[in-house]
Amino acid sequence: MEIEKQGFNKLNSSMHYELNISYPKVICSKKLDIEHQINLDIQRIMIMAINNFRAKIIDVKSEKGAMGLSYLNLDYQVHHNNNGILSISFKKDTYFNGFDGIKIIKMTYNFDSQKNKVIRLKDLFDDEIDYKNAIFNKLKHKYSDIKLKKGVTSNFCIDTKGITFPLDSNKCKSKHCPEQVTLTWAEVKDITKPYVQELGL
Repeated sequence: MEIEKQGFNKLNSSMHYELNISYPKVICSKKLDIEHQINLDIQRIMIMAINNFRAKIIDVKSEKGAMGLSYLNLDYQVHHNNNGILSISFKKDTYFNGFDGIKIIKMTYNFDSQKNKVIRLKDLFDDEIDYKNAIFNKLKHKYSDIKLKKGVTSNFCIDTKGITFPLDSNKCKSKHCPEQVTLTWAEVKDITKPYVQELGL
């Protein structure tokens, strides 16, 4: 799969907001159906981020009246793109004028083009055990200096080294949180399914 960086910027003067959007366009020249599916999935992530932001803008404008410029920045990082496995994280920064601070939310997308399916956490880990709790305990032990929330496992990316969980305020309650936390495949080999080996990671 090839990836082209796409994006656009839009200023809405009447609603006092700016959109700065970057997103990946995936090209699978020999598998056009998969290319179409992946790009539709990515567009859904982008549209959801924009629609949520616009809905909040309407609420803020109704509550605050006249307001300065608010913005949404959406960017991405490719964690893995090899052997038909694609893993991408998205970072959404929002600022609403009149409210304190920038809010950061992270989302992820994982796709197996060989099996034509989105990769879920349950595909990677033994579902005969409470694998989410097992992962959480391993992360707490490895990163004992930060306060992780249970929701840390809700988004993940994969690569040859291991499984990475991007952090935001919904997943970490420490004052200074790292961008992400990672468990190597060796650290989770006792709870993974054979599918992990099939992925060639």
